Amino acid sequence: MKRRRRLNTYTIQRKRTKQVQRRPAAKEPGPFWTLVKFLIIIGLIILIGYFGFKYLLPAIQQKLPSLHLGQNTSSVEAPVTSPPKALPVEKPPQKAAEQNQPSEPQSSVGNDSFVRAIQVEILNGCGQQGVAKTLAAKLKNLKYDVVNTGNYLRKGRPYFKVSKTRMIDQLNTKESRKKCLNLAKQIGISEKQVQSFSNPNPIADITIIIGQDYKKLPVFKGTK
Repeated sequence: MKRRRRLNTYTIQRKRTKQVQRRPAAKEPGPFWTLVKFLIIIGLIILIGYFGFKYLLPAIQQKLPSLHLGQNTSSVEAPVTSPPKALPVEKPPQKAAEQNQPSEPQSSVGNDSFVRAIQVEILNGCGQQGVAKTLAAKLKNLKYDVVNTGNYLRKGRPYFKVSKTRMIDQLNTKESRKKCLNLAKQIGISEKQVQSFSNPNPIADITIIIGQDYKKLPVFKGTK
């Protein structure tokens, strides 16, 4: 019996202790979380104001064109006027002496009257050193344009066994043939030693190949 009473009292006390127990009170948020909430609220307000100013206000202005902030709708635009035209400038009257003075004659020398010098190429086919430069100096004194001097090549190699001096007309026209024969007389070679070819891209108008007979030519007389 005593044991049963003890158990009953124990259960009663246990029930009472359960009823007496209460839930713990909620902790108040610290200052850090309070600051975070405050910043979040301010950020939302700024964001709402930004989107309202950027998107909502232009839409309202399009629907109500007369609504413009900071502008006076009652002002009337001034009419656009064109700039005044410039008055023509009158030329001062010329003096009688200047009016009666005859105009200066224009120069008759033009591009058509310009005569290009004959271009000549001189090649050494005899092997004598300096012979091409000697002939070039003499032809320059005769007002010819010597554009090239060098050795005569055959199959890509210098060839110095040319027996007779000869000339080549690279243009093969009546005028170029006439000029070539005139130069041949000045050098002292015959017409048989003049050849003509139609070269599409010639270096010069006339090519002279100096042969081993150069000492007999009148143009080389008096030279060593």
